[in-house]
Amino acid sequence: MKTNQRSNMSSPTGKPLLGLFCLIAIGMIIIVALASCSSNKSAAPQKRHIAVTARHAQKEAQRPEPRSAEEQKKPEEAAATKPAEEQQQPTAEPGTETKPAAGENSAKVTTTEVTPGNEAAPGEQQKPVTHRASRPAETKGEISHVNGGNRIALTFDAGASPAPTPDILRALREQGIHATFFLTGKWCEQNPTLVKQIAEEGHEIGNHTYSHPDLRKLSDNAIIEQLQKTEDLVLHLTGHSTKPLFRPPFGARNKHVLSVVGQEGYTSIYWAVDSWDAFKKGITSEEIKDRVLDKVQGGDIVLMHCGSQPTADALPEIINQLQHRGFQIVRVSDLIGGQH
Repeated sequence: MKTNQRSNMSSPTGKPLLGLFCLIAIGMIIIVALASCSSNKSAAPQKRHIAVTARHAQKEAQRPEPRSAEEQKKPEEAAATKPAEEQQQPTAEPGTETKPAAGENSAKVTTTEVTPGNEAAPGEQQKPVTHRASRPAETKGEISHVNGGNRIALTFDAGASPAPTPDILRALREQGIHATFFLTGKWCEQNPTLVKQIAEEGHEIGNHTYSHPDLRKLSDNAIIEQLQKTEDLVLHLTGHSTKPLFRPPFGARNKHVLSVVGQEGYTSIYWAVDSWDAFKKGITSEEIKDRVLDKVQGGDIVLMHCGSQPTADALPEIINQLQHRGFQIVRVSDLIGGQH
């Protein structure tokens, strides 16, 4: 039986079958190879297409987006379309004041909201006030400048050293000038003779509080007490009231402070020109003179201090130059009560 099977495999009939199987296998290998080549050829263009598409997308991403019609306007056209309030520029910094144009009828000059001014107590420094000649905002209860005319008011704040005060009074007396002095109550207590001399020589005295505090930090009752104590002292020493003239310590005030002060019968007297005699450390008499003469205009109130010796030294020349220019130097009450 086994012999018959071997003979069948080696018979002539089995050889053709083996050859056929080999041909089929070779054919399938060829078909697979051809299919693989065809697949590679078709994939290459697709890869190139993908690469080109990616580069195009990158360029498109880098290209700036089209500007809107509003953005394409010229700068001047764009500015013209802005709301009016965005185009306006501030005319003064907070805490500063500006002057009215000549011929206007408003006497009171100040900003509506007020920050600390630039008067300094002993040992303190103050910030300068920017002085600009433009149309001012008006705040009820405060005056720093009146319109038109050739009158100027020189004012002197006293709360520190009294030493230069006799020289200041001498310069005023020799020139026949009357000024306005804003005194603290403590200064009055310490210098009663000078207080009397100021009044006797025709100068007027305004209220500068008792102890020179920042009134914005005090209660209403404390503000009133500061005013009343100084009023009582000045009235006792001179027989004259300080009302209605008041100047806030440091120039620090706000609407509420002005309201309380106003209810007590006072008007806040600010300034249009600061001599910087209490602001700039080591300031010279020449610098004070140049600053005042450079800044002053008709209707101005000028701020100086009794505790500044350079001010006392500069005062005679300041007065001479102002008078040479045709200015009339008066007290604050004369300035605000006799506008022309």
